[in-house]
Amino acid sequence: MARSKRRLKVPITARRGESFVVKTLAEHPMETGRRRHSETGELVPLSLIERLECRYNGDLVFYSDWFTGVSPNPYLTFKVKAKETGTIEITWIENSGLKTTETRDIVITES
Repeated sequence: MARSKRRLKVPITARRGESFVVKTLAEHPMETGRRRHSETGELVPLSLIERLECRYNGDLVFYSDWFTGVSPNPYLTFKVKAKETGTIEITWIENSGLKTTETRDIVITES
């Protein structure tokens, strides 16, 4: 099975004390385990991203728990307050235990 694509977009720079937008996209079918395959009639197994975590220089600054109501290929944006130059790390955690991580660097300016 090919690895699903994960995307993370963070601005290159931000001003200290201001908020910046983090954008994420995960290519994933988000199967509920209740849908039947159109040809075989068998249930398609449960396959979900259960949690998204955002770390800023290693500190957890945002998380989101996801359930069966989340659509396929979930897109999420949220804001983080700019404190210091460093790394934004997003981890998607699937119900199978698979973890996928993407990182981006951001430079914080004084003005």
